[in-house]
Amino acid sequence: MQQFFDELSGVQDWANNLPIYGKIAICIGLSLALFGFMKFVLLKKFGEFVNQTKVGWDNDLFHPLSSRTLAFCAVLCINGSFAWLSPTAMEAIYHFLNATYILIFTSMISSSIRVITPPFMTWINTNSQGVAVTGRNHFVSGFSRILVWAFGLYLVLDELQLELMGLLASMAVFSLIAGLALQQTLGNILNSFLLAMDRPFDVGDRIQVDDIEGKVVSTGILSTKVLTWSEELVIIPNNTLVSSTILNKARGGGDGVPKRINLLIDVSVAYDEDPPHVKHVLNQVAQSCPYTLDTPKSRALIIGLGDYSIDFRLYTWISDYSDEWPARDWIMQKMTDRFRDEGIIIPYPVNIELKSQPAGTYGKGGSYELKTRRKSARQQTARLQMARADEVHREERETIKSEIEWLESQISDTSLGAREKDKIRAEITALASSLDMFDGD
Repeated sequence: MQQFFDELSGVQDWANNLPIYGKIAICIGLSLALFGFMKFVLLKKFGEFVNQTKVGWDNDLFHPLSSRTLAFCAVLCINGSFAWLSPTAMEAIYHFLNATYILIFTSMISSSIRVITPPFMTWINTNSQGVAVTGRNHFVSGFSRILVWAFGLYLVLDELQLELMGLLASMAVFSLIAGLALQQTLGNILNSFLLAMDRPFDVGDRIQVDDIEGKVVSTGILSTKVLTWSEELVIIPNNTLVSSTILNKARGGGDGVPKRINLLIDVSVAYDEDPPHVKHVLNQVAQSCPYTLDTPKSRALIIGLGDYSIDFRLYTWISDYSDEWPARDWIMQKMTDRFRDEGIIIPYPVNIELKSQPAGTYGKGGSYELKTRRKSARQQTARLQMARADEVHREERETIKSEIEWLESQISDTSLGAREKDKIRAEITALASSLDMFDGD
């Protein structure tokens, strides 16, 4: 080992005794060797490893970091060469080299933030129950990079021993003037960050803000663009969104089905009609609709007694809120046909006195008495079926209530761990949601 150090010392003495051109040649040769080793050996091997991984963001991160690593290697070679060739010149450029190192590291961190932010935000969205706002990635990434560059430039100016107080004072005055002039714009930018944190909607969601209803087509740091049903593009400032009540129709579904929607259809019938008969017909129409779900079951309830009619509301569920209008059209069309076949009358206020029941009021063909008997028979059948359905409904409600009470009693068991109790609470929440559906909410 001592022999090795002696030989190394001899090589060092030989190199120090070389003329300046020989020293420059050695510095260039060693720099090229180090640069080639970094580029064609280390970075190449690391690039092959990155290409074999399944994630995609590491490839996007490798290219900017590799170029900056080569730049760092080049500055390091210059630093070492000047330190050997001319210590006096090294002292003159020492602060500039340090400033260059700071800029390179700042650029590395900034590039890493730009590449890592989108997959990191995506990971947060997949592990949370909130609603994501696309477009916030650019704001979070840009804001973080501005902070990194501001700190990096501060270190550079400090390293170069430049006076910062005057510059900071000028920037403070300029920031005050710009803040007053761009108050609304800065408010929109800040509120876009708040929307990114709260995540009330996502691109593609159907929302309603005040009197504006449509689909969100894009979100930005200044405004959100909504496409209405009349193909009008409405640009809503983020200040307005933060201060308004937002109705998100794409994220209200229960049981983990965000696009599910409870379709409500109101209909009124004459007081002469039998309510169980009307409920039976409404449920049959809803269950036969191709857009509705089998679970939760459709329900028809009386919601009011008007001056001229009994008011019913049909509760039914569809899997995708975008099918609301086709489903409503289908149900109302079939409802009209079934009411005509069943002889169910939808009243309207008139001041006409009829001396006798007009023929043909209850459909085509047959006498009035025959149609009346048939209608009474259908009403009796519907009454029995609805009574049975109501009984089944009450039994299911009581069953769910019993399960909730039993699960709540299990939470008090001290032998259960925190994970088991969380699962029980989740089951209670799901059952309570089902109980709300039975109530027609």
